[in-house]
Amino acid sequence: MKTLILDGSPAGDPMGERLFALLGPLLASRGHEVERVVLRERRIANCAGCFNCWLKTPGICMIDDDSRELTGKFVGSGMVISLTPLTFGVYSPELKRMYDRLIPNVSPFFTTVHGETHHRKRYHRYPDLMTIGWLDGHDETAEAIFRHLVYRNSVNFYAESASAGILYRTQDEQVMAAGVKQLLACIEQSDRMAASELPVLTVTGETGAEVRRAVLLVGSPRMGKSTSASLGGYLFERLAEQGVETRTIQLYQAVADATQLQEALELIYGADLTVLAFPLYIDSLPYPVLSALRSIAKKRSSKMSRGAFAALANCGFIEASHNLNALAACALFARNAGFDWKGSISIGGGEGLVKGRSLHELSGPAIPLRNALDQVALALRHGLSVPEEARMQLSRPFAPAWIYRMVGGWQWKKRARRMGTEQHLFDRPYQQVS
Repeated sequence: MKTLILDGSPAGDPMGERLFALLGPLLASRGHEVERVVLRERRIANCAGCFNCWLKTPGICMIDDDSRELTGKFVGSGMVISLTPLTFGVYSPELKRMYDRLIPNVSPFFTTVHGETHHRKRYHRYPDLMTIGWLDGHDETAEAIFRHLVYRNSVNFYAESASAGILYRTQDEQVMAAGVKQLLACIEQSDRMAASELPVLTVTGETGAEVRRAVLLVGSPRMGKSTSASLGGYLFERLAEQGVETRTIQLYQAVADATQLQEALELIYGADLTVLAFPLYIDSLPYPVLSALRSIAKKRSSKMSRGAFAALANCGFIEASHNLNALAACALFARNAGFDWKGSISIGGGEGLVKGRSLHELSGPAIPLRNALDQVALALRHGLSVPEEARMQLSRPFAPAWIYRMVGGWQWKKRARRMGTEQHLFDRPYQQVS
């Protein structure tokens, strides 16, 4: 069996090496053909969110870097083992950057899995997934988020078997080896991961303190023309109308430039309220957003600061429930970075409804969306959490799921027809290695 190990350990973290020293001989003794890839050493750009891997060059990313080779190796492997420290309960930015680039391996068209909308398969079979995370010590919340994410990935990447395990840096090699063997046994027994529950992180600091300065973090590669910018921008317009001084930071620009990132960190440090608006990528936060949050948490740990934090997620699926893992990670980030967590907003089908347009231009289903965001702005202005009524309104589907899936499929075909690629939408460019 071909087994690919994706090592998502950051520079200076020896855990990836320790685990490979255990895994290598163990897998070889079972007849595996093992290849390890240290992701931080590879040339991998962030996903541009352009959908060209579904339309212009179906199944292949337009960005010509190491991810093309690794995407093929992923689908051509019998098992993929991912190694990662837990970052707010999810993967390290080093691993997430590669996972974001795996989207060409599924189809843009929708299907239903366990009653939810998901992307269809592109290939006939996909690798089993074994994911090993590590922490300094036991953290029930982070571990629950991690297991839930691995489960969601196993569904979306159609893994026949999957396992997720958590190790601690303080454990010796004997204990780690036992944990690794147990995870491998789950794969060998063709175990499917059971659905995992997410922890509930309650809001904190309901003091009613007035917000004077607020910062919007836009976490989309489309930046100002994105649905995230439209949703977050409308919310911040309402805050500005109430006398709040507002600033907007495009995270994809900030993480690419050390000076801009430092300026962003200083703005966040001095704000009473920070709101993150982002699209869902592979069941979680996009790589640049996760990288920025790691930098923010590190910055705030060195200074005494409080402030409030809230998050707004939108996804391309009609069900807002897809966003819940990413929003749980946002809540854990807020806790770890010393923010007061003010809650979250989860919106399904954002691309289908908003498409980066100003909410002022939209009518029909957008009217209750605007009304609910008005309620959220009023609450946040006065230091309160996202109102439950508004949160529930924003999470409601704006159309029946079957209609959304049907129209979505028609739209993909229409766009491909204009590009002359309609006959290639179901291509399997890496089939020869699978």
